Amino acid sequence: MKTKLLFIASLITVMTYAQSPINTFYVNDAASFAVVTSNTPIDQTASGANQVWNFDQLVNTGTSTYAKANPTAAQLTSFPNTNNVVVSSVDAVQTSEMFVKDVANVISITGIRAAGLELNFITNNATLGAFPMTYGFSNTDTVAGTYVYTTYSGTFTGNIVTSVDAYGTLYRNVGGVPNSNATRLKTVITINLNYGFFSNVGTITQTTYSYYQDPLISADGLLFRTSTTKALVPLASIDQTDTVMESYIATGLSTETFLSSQLAITQNPVQNQLQLELTDAITIQAIQIIDTNGRTVISKSSDEKSMDVSLLQKGVYFAKIETNKGTVIKKIIKE
Repeated sequence: MKTKLLFIASLITVMTYAQSPINTFYVNDAASFAVVTSNTPIDQTASGANQVWNFDQLVNTGTSTYAKANPTAAQLTSFPNTNNVVVSSVDAVQTSEMFVKDVANVISITGIRAAGLELNFITNNATLGAFPMTYGFSNTDTVAGTYVYTTYSGTFTGNIVTSVDAYGTLYRNVGGVPNSNATRLKTVITINLNYGFFSNVGTITQTTYSYYQDPLISADGLLFRTSTTKALVPLASIDQTDTVMESYIATGLSTETFLSSQLAITQNPVQNQLQLELTDAITIQAIQIIDTNGRTVISKSSDEKSMDVSLLQKGVYFAKIETNKGTVIKKIIKE
């Protein structure tokens, strides 16, 4: 039940402050996020300029990834006007699909699928607005459509409110980049459920805060995100609140686009040696191995194409590879 209530989670990212635009809605393919909890409550109620967000009690509990794909013919039939599908996974297990209408960078949600649940915004898509977005942007849009939840089905109405409501400095102890200038995107979606002849049998409200940075640290600038879903559906005996938090770790895509095709790890999972294969145009300058908590566990400044990783414990790591053409981060698995 708890997992099913998190279906909307994919909707919606120095003491000198700077406000930067939020350039894109999407999370790039192969970007990895630590799924985290916090030992102390996170207060995100304040908005406005020159905020300080100190998230220093984060604990890593897993890894989430995102991938973007074109819709299939069957998906287009169910969710008309969709031109992108965002697939989310946690610990390599697919958890949801979000269907998106993207016209001239104006983003609208056409549907969401998760375990045992389908939301179809077929009557009125949920429009966030046009990207890039800057501080002070605000948009409210009505939403309507149909839902299927286990044995229940019906219609829904509501609205989605999108705003770039704050900027300041973000500190997080999981993610590898402790201090960042950040601009925050807030999205609040409220849905009233109808069932058969009964109207407004329950409500679902989700508030999402997404913190972005530019110049980009991650592939798309998203550094940290929280999504809190409050569901009250007496008919289905649901009364609960769930929160998902994600902190950016690294990306499998190069900051220099061409590097992804010119530098590769020859064998992954790795055992004792991390071995790189690269073209003559690329020269290695340094390699760092970073764990899922953002800590550097091995570091080597050399032009060698290999690194001894025999002392690493089994698990997931990230190889940050500095070259003469830029820096690339690759996800590795140590056997």
